[in-house]
Amino acid sequence: MALLIPVETGNAGPHKPLQYLDTHRPWLSLYGTRVRPVPAFGSLSSKPASDPALIHRILPDELLFEVFTRMTPYTLGRAACVCRKWRYAIRTPCLWRNACINTWQISGLEENYKILQTDFGGSWRKMWLHRPRLRFDGLYVSRNTYIRVGITEWKTTNPVHLVCYYRYVRFFPSGKFLYKNSSQKVKDVAKAMHGRPSKAESVFGGRYTMIKDQVEAAILYPVQT
Repeated sequence: MALLIPVETGNAGPHKPLQYLDTHRPWLSLYGTRVRPVPAFGSLSSKPASDPALIHRILPDELLFEVFTRMTPYTLGRAACVCRKWRYAIRTPCLWRNACINTWQISGLEENYKILQTDFGGSWRKMWLHRPRLRFDGLYVSRNTYIRVGITEWKTTNPVHLVCYYRYVRFFPSGKFLYKNSSQKVKDVAKAMHGRPSKAESVFGGRYTMIKDQVEAAILYPVQT
């Protein structure tokens, strides 16, 4: 790509001269460069390999793995697309073991290990990818509408109102959930779904159980006095 800059001249004709400035393109120097593959994280190979990436030369593998342990499973999936070394490192079973145990903690540790061996061949990563689960980092929103007949006042036709409201549900790994019916938008309701029921905000709580891909929930309404 080149940049065109007009040059001001005193007696310019119908065609003004143009001056071209070349744009600096440093990536052109990478063409034809052969990069040696990086060995897998924790590889037992005795062949020395120099990693061309600056972040890998400065950041030790121990610190890199410590960063991965603090990521959410969804962030780990995106980080695995960065490079080959990160993809191999993120396949470490203990990363996905923690994610699975935290996600299905209501099933219990013994039940999770049983499902791991019988359904997923002992692979925690495969269990995370294929076992049905709930998400705990947001709200489930259901948009509901119904028609309500209005009041007739000296008219031959009845007015009809289309009423719209939203049902919000937020699940937690401990087996609890929050529930709220409101006509407000998500950004306004999310402030009230902070972790415990609130009578002032009309946020109710309850408990749920999950059997395979079925969720059974019971709402606990406050007692009216």
